[in-house]
Amino acid sequence: MKWFWAIFAVLLVNTAYISAVHPATVFYMGNVLLHLILGLALSVVALLLLRRKPALLVLLASSAFGLYLAVAGNTSDLRWVLWSHIFAGLAAVVLIGAYSQRRALYASFLGLLLLGVAAPTMYRRLHPNPSDRIRNPLVAPVSMKGEGQGPKGPFFPSSIQSNTGKTIPADFFMDSKSCGECHKEIYKEWNSSAHHFASFNNQFYRKSIEYMQEVSGTQSSKWCAGCHDHALLLNGRWERPVKEQIDTPEAQNGLGCMSCHSIAKVDSSMGNAGFTMEYPPLHELANSKNPYLHNLNHFLTYLNPEPHRRTFLKPFMRQDSAEFCASCHKVHLDVPVNNYRWVRGFNDYDNWQASGVSGQGARSFYYPKQSSTCSGCHMPLVPAREPGNHNGKVHSHRFAAANTALHS
Repeated sequence: MKWFWAIFAVLLVNTAYISAVHPATVFYMGNVLLHLILGLALSVVALLLLRRKPALLVLLASSAFGLYLAVAGNTSDLRWVLWSHIFAGLAAVVLIGAYSQRRALYASFLGLLLLGVAAPTMYRRLHPNPSDRIRNPLVAPVSMKGEGQGPKGPFFPSSIQSNTGKTIPADFFMDSKSCGECHKEIYKEWNSSAHHFASFNNQFYRKSIEYMQEVSGTQSSKWCAGCHDHALLLNGRWERPVKEQIDTPEAQNGLGCMSCHSIAKVDSSMGNAGFTMEYPPLHELANSKNPYLHNLNHFLTYLNPEPHRRTFLKPFMRQDSAEFCASCHKVHLDVPVNNYRWVRGFNDYDNWQASGVSGQGARSFYYPKQSSTCSGCHMPLVPAREPGNHNGKVHSHRFAAANTALHS
């Protein structure tokens, strides 16, 4: 019985930790794996004690649900299995307390664990991360020098930034195929989308940049690369003229999964790539070519997908989707780009906001029954059996629009 109580106590602490926070770190994912190992070990001990302690059957039921999730994957369509695992586990904790000879100590221990879970949750509710939403600053920059990192930043005159303030390895933006190992249907949609053909695999864009660099050099054209060429710009390769590297995989990559899903903060709805790219700490593991590490990453992601979801699906991507799209679909030029003056470039966001479709426009001649954001039209819900689907549907990643100059 001593082994049972020892494993049970460690499992409770482990459960409290992985329930309270969800950081995408090696330590956290190690605890996720430890949770499975401890659960299996406790189940073995519980089986040996089952005749004397029949209430342990509830614990074994919880373990069975957990083992099923480990095999089938903790996906959204199996959410009922997860909740069954949780509720059976809670019931087991209550029933096991009846076997304790020190019930007051047991209750105090559980109380501390509950406090440890509740405290971070309450703190996040009372002090939400400002980066979770997109809000315009009270004072807007008066020139490009006040945007992003300013002239001292490595990517100026683009407003784009990295979370480290330095460059990011190009392969981070180039491995969309590995995302497609799980998100097969989404990857297939993206593969034929305009986002995929947004860089030098688009001949219209290619000629524009080649001419711009011939006329004014590479520095001013970083303004374009902030939205079109993350594999080149954020890797530091944009210092070389594009003509010298036009046929490299980096130049032909387009905008992959990480070009949108690694954005951790959007400065405002002013556009010009005014966002911060985050290089996740677990990318080396997730992108490893070692088959054992690669399979371990997949197993742990399916076992507990919450860190993956929180890393690549920030709240503003759903709650402020129009402002999120505006970060690239609204631009302006100034002296560092055109050697002339401030000029408005294309601006999808303001046009949408002034229309009746947004539900915000006061001068529109047309008001639909229900307002819509960018994703409502350009990323409609489509049937899919993707991991993470909701009621059998996901948002389309074809990004269908009116650009007939691209091949399908």
